[in-house]
This record gives sequence, C-alpha cells and structure tokens, in this order.
Amino acid sequence: MMMNTQSEQSPPSKQESTRKTALYDNHVARGAKMVDFAGWQMPLQYTKVMEEHHAVREAAGLFDISHMGLVVVHSGNTETTREFLERLVPQNLEKLFPGKAVYTQFLTEQGGIIDDIIIYQLPALTHLTDFKEFLVICNASNTGKDIDWMRQHARALGYEAVQIESVSDRYSLFALQGPRFADVLARTGYDTEYLPKRFSLSEAQVQGTPTLISRTGYTGEDGVEIVVPNDNTEHLWNLLLDLGKPNAIQPIGLGARDTLRLEAAYPLHGHDISEQDSPLEAGLAWSVKLNKPGDFIGKQALLRQQQEGLEKEFYCFTINKRTIARQHDVILKDGVPIGEVTSGSISPLFNVPIGMGYIKANAVFGPGDTIQIRVRGTDVDAEIVERPFYQK
Repeated sequence: MMMNTQSEQSPPSKQESTRKTALYDNHVARGAKMVDFAGWQMPLQYTKVMEEHHAVREAAGLFDISHMGLVVVHSGNTETTREFLERLVPQNLEKLFPGKAVYTQFLTEQGGIIDDIIIYQLPALTHLTDFKEFLVICNASNTGKDIDWMRQHARALGYEAVQIESVSDRYSLFALQGPRFADVLARTGYDTEYLPKRFSLSEAQVQGTPTLISRTGYTGEDGVEIVVPNDNTEHLWNLLLDLGKPNAIQPIGLGARDTLRLEAAYPLHGHDISEQDSPLEAGLAWSVKLNKPGDFIGKQALLRQQQEGLEKEFYCFTINKRTIARQHDVILKDGVPIGEVTSGSISPLFNVPIGMGYIKANAVFGPGDTIQIRVRGTDVDAEIVERPFYQK
C-alpha cells in the first residue's frame, strides 16, 4: 500500500473541504460568486448586492438556503415530544398545533443563546413522510452542535424515546421573498388561496413536486420557504426563476440576504446573538415565556436577569457619515466606551449607514440620542433609532 505524505499530496483546498448544496452547479452556471459560509459553498451574489436587495424589496427574490439545518424530532407520541422540546426552549409550545410554528432559542444554563431556531409542529403528511411530529430549523453553522445538544438532553432528561434526525442531506430549502412572491407561485399552478398564514406550514404539490411551504421569512418582506426533495430541487428552482420572469424575479445571494435582514433588524447568530447574550438582552423578550408551566434550560438565569436588571441592551443606530461600522467596533458616549457593534452596513433602501449593537444597560438611550462609533480609529457620530429600520 502506498502512503501519501504531506510533501507528496497538498492539503485539500477550502472549496474542496466545504459542502455543496444540490444547486451548487446551477449557481456557478448562473455566474454566482461563490464563498465559504458556515462550511458550505454558497452564492454571495449573482449581479450586485444592491440590485439583488432592491429586487426583493420591489419584486421577488429566490434564495437557496439549503445550508440551514432541517432536524426532525419525534417519538411516536406527539405530546411526549412536545414535552421534551418544552424543556429545551423558553417559548410556550402549548400554543402549537399541526401546521403552526414559533421562533425560539436553545439556551445555556447561564441564559446565553446557543442557537435561535424555528420549531414547527408538523401536520399529518401524505407525501413527505420523513417529516414527523416536529421540525426544527437550525442555523447552518450550529446544526451538528444543536443535534448533539438535543440528544444529550434527551438522555439526561429521561426522554430516550425521542429521536432527533437530520434530513438535510435529502431535502433542499428555498426562500421566495418579496411583494410579488404570490404571483410567482401562482404561475406554477399553485392556488394561492391556500397559502399558509404567517408562521404556519402546509403540504403542497407544485407541478407534481411534493413540497412543504412555510411562511416565516428573514428579509422583512412577505414570502414563503419551500422544502423540496433533492431529486426535484433543480427542476423547481429553474421553474420558479423561469415562470417568475414577468414578475422580475431574481436569484439572490448571501450578500443581499444580510442587508435585507439588517434593515429588518433580525439578529444573526454569531454576530448579534451568541452564548454571551441572553434573549432578554437581545431584545427578544417577546419570545420568552417565563411564566409557562414547568422548567426549561436557562430559566433561572433569565429570572435573575429580570429581577436584578440587565447588564446590556440591544440598540439600532444610523451613522451621520458615509462609513460602515463593523462587528466589534466600539460604541462610545462623550469619549467613554459603553458598548460594541454587532452588525453594520449601508442600507440599500435608505442609502445611509445602519448598524446594531449592545450598550451597557445603565446608559439609557432613546430614539434621536447621539452616540459615537469608533470606525477604523476615528470616532463618528451616530443616532439611536427605533427597531427595526424597515418594516413592511
């Protein structure tokens, strides 16, 4: 047997070591600039980020988000599975019913955000039978960690019957977003009278392709997410782009996805939220139900924060100079550091620099108040604004 040494064989390139979605070749053929994101080769942009951003705000955009984790959680008894998930998250899952979804988080015992997720209670499905009881959508970089964490707690909490299975290798996920999204869907023959309501999901056949269609979104626009078997992925992707041409649809990359979510002030895990941030500090208190029945991981830490007060709070700001604040840039007031930027960009819609970040809780601000951001060594004035920057 011949053995390859380091000198005989160069290490794999970054592109070779990352995963590819079922649409990788399609993205390349369409001229997308591909980048490594969370261990996946993903399209950053096809044309220009600003052009793609405006396409979603004004017409319709189609995103490949197949890097997101699709995790099915089931036990053969829906109530047992729900009871298990209730122990893991601060949301009250009693309000779920078949086809309904909630936004929530997995937390550390200290209340920090391991991941922010969406949990769907699945309806009885006739075609996509891999999806049983509950579906958890995870962030791409956290999927493996989330699965291990759930399995660990299934054992520790006595829910050995609960199965936690990734189906990401068999299914793709699209996001069709923008004011004309329903017109695009209608061109496929889909009856838009049956569109699921906000934060809901339903099964549908789209020109013979079995799909799950949900309605959560991460752009600030209305739209749907579509789960499709990998064998049908490229056919449905091409179909939506071809039929949607009269509605000015465009394929959209990660660059515009980031500016869109920033205008809507949606947090990005690893930037705006992490294990060092609690949902109360991140302005996500609406998704925390401290009075729900029973215990959940992180509850005691959140109760202490509620009683003793927060150490920091999350703010949105605009900058009064055409410069971009970046993650970890210092936030100041009268020359004194009081916080840190988590995300920033030029808003394509408003054509001004916008950003978000944490400020010490004892420095109370309201809309119109002035702060400074230290951008590449220079302190520039910024103004606190209401969250979000953009709301449909």
